[in-house]
Amino acid sequence: MKYEIAIEFLPQKEYLAIKGYMSWRDIPPNELQEWERKYGFPQKSLIKQLKEKSGANEVYSLFCNSCRKDEQFDWVCGDDIACENISKSQAGDGFEIIRLASSEYLKIVYSYGSEMTGEQAAKEADDYFWNEWLKNNPYESKIEGDFANMPETADITLYDEENRRIIAWHPINRTE
Repeated sequence: MKYEIAIEFLPQKEYLAIKGYMSWRDIPPNELQEWERKYGFPQKSLIKQLKEKSGANEVYSLFCNSCRKDEQFDWVCGDDIACENISKSQAGDGFEIIRLASSEYLKIVYSYGSEMTGEQAAKEADDYFWNEWLKNNPYESKIEGDFANMPETADITLYDEENRRIIAWHPINRTE
């Protein structure tokens, strides 16, 4: 396992996305129907169409582009499946346009072995960012605190299963 860390500036980008949401707590089976009614689940069956319509090959996860407090499900946060909208396609047919503002990002490339899944690796990389890197550097995350629910902001993750690595970009703001 290996981390590569870099701070980089990403320009404004437009993504074509399949919207999705996650809750910070487990949803018990007796509440699942209500969750589906309110938030649904991302239609992963549309990923091939998403790539074709957007003109992109890489599929990203955009996290926390939209979060809101829900009395029943606690915090509900966006967890969208997205491709850069190279073709400048319009929304519709299960797709939405998401624009992310230009920002400075911490880029984490995390290589992992066969002992874990991409999701487990993404969680480890995420834990490293939140529990170690932020605490030891003069930056704050642009998806929490005073920045929470700021429009056009999201964590971006690329799952590169073929090369067994995760690439995550966390929007940051220098505090000093």
